[in-house]
Amino acid sequence: MTAYLPHTEQDIAAMLAAIGASSVDELFADVPAELMLKEPLKIGSMNEYELVRYFECAAAQNRTVEPGRMFLGAGAYNHYIPAAVKALVQRGEFLTCYTPYQAEVSQGTLQAIFEFQTHIGQLTGLPVANASMYDGATALAEALMLAVRHTGRRVVYLPVALHPHYAGVCRTFMRELDVELRTLPMVEGRTDFTGAGDEAAAVVIATPNFFGVLEEPSAAKALAEKAGALLVAVCNPTALAIVQPPGDFGADIAVGEAQPLGIPLQYGGPYAGYFACTEALIRKMPGRLVGKTVDARGREGYTLTLQTREQHIRREKATSNICTNQGLFALMVTMYLTFVGRQGLVEVAETCAARTHELAERLIGSTGCTLTFPDAPYFHEVAIRLPVPASEFLSRMREEHDIVAGLNLGRTYPGYEHDVLVCATEVMTPLNLDEYLRAARSVLADMPMD
Repeated sequence: MTAYLPHTEQDIAAMLAAIGASSVDELFADVPAELMLKEPLKIGSMNEYELVRYFECAAAQNRTVEPGRMFLGAGAYNHYIPAAVKALVQRGEFLTCYTPYQAEVSQGTLQAIFEFQTHIGQLTGLPVANASMYDGATALAEALMLAVRHTGRRVVYLPVALHPHYAGVCRTFMRELDVELRTLPMVEGRTDFTGAGDEAAAVVIATPNFFGVLEEPSAAKALAEKAGALLVAVCNPTALAIVQPPGDFGADIAVGEAQPLGIPLQYGGPYAGYFACTEALIRKMPGRLVGKTVDARGREGYTLTLQTREQHIRREKATSNICTNQGLFALMVTMYLTFVGRQGLVEVAETCAARTHELAERLIGSTGCTLTFPDAPYFHEVAIRLPVPASEFLSRMREEHDIVAGLNLGRTYPGYEHDVLVCATEVMTPLNLDEYLRAARSVLADMPMD
């Protein structure tokens, strides 16, 4: 495995000694043995064309699913991306762009970041937004660290209906800061904010939550005020086109995943997170802030307004770091929102909601399925309770009909082994919904009911 690395045996030995490892193989000890390659690849001698063809044929063996046959969401969503975004982002000056340290010489980069901040501010209803984060989960962790620094308290309330991956990232970050995470329970799909009340640094509300349910913001705000905490809202940005933005219901910080806004699924990342807050928190907010100004001649220009918290200036005292996705993925988000426009995003959100509601209503009306949370409002994901185990239903939908029919909620939440989380975005046509329903009826009719 070291044949293609430009290191001598002496280099490798020195590096292993520095980290206390006895061999290169030891670095891969956590990889299960059955997944490890036991012998060299038997490729043989090939010219360039033959080698390309070999790997194309190998890649063709992977199973893929057409966009209209994938009803999986759970944090990453399949939306249509305008062709102009895909074309422009491939241009060399954009594709190779890196977050600059002497940013003022890159006025185009700064303008793009400024416009990204503007879009996020308009979506969230908050006055300040930074130049993106790594992803939604780390944006939330950064928000909690800000809350701890701001309040001096070391308790955070997290809803059980928060995305499990977000919760996991927060546990990792907060463990190193000795912050206690307290779980807010869920009742019929919505978070119960009434039982807690001790002083805290932050109260988190995720709306829509992991189950697709729209939460009640006023209850979360009441708890935050009672606990003297910052209210941190985790929101799907597409939903913000048609639901109350966090700035309007009193959130101090809004974070989330920007992937739905023009970033392809690409196997789960890389993505970009967004982060917005009130003006009172501006000096504690992580990341860069770009401002718009004029020079001595009155010419419009852009400049880094705040960057003193970053690692290239503050070193080990830094409270945040900058990241390359500001140079590409935030730009893709900016392009998407620019081309789609305000009304276009509203239409996308309304279509997503309409498709999901239609699918859910037809499912529960003809297949013996029910809504997991019948009284809870939802956006473009919905939990469906099946009369059969979810794992078996999903497996047969995939194997027999080539449809990814949703997410097995029992994988993460004990007691929900018969529930699937189904998502339908605007790329789902009425024909796609018909195909799902026909397949579901066929599979369920052939399975013994519990």
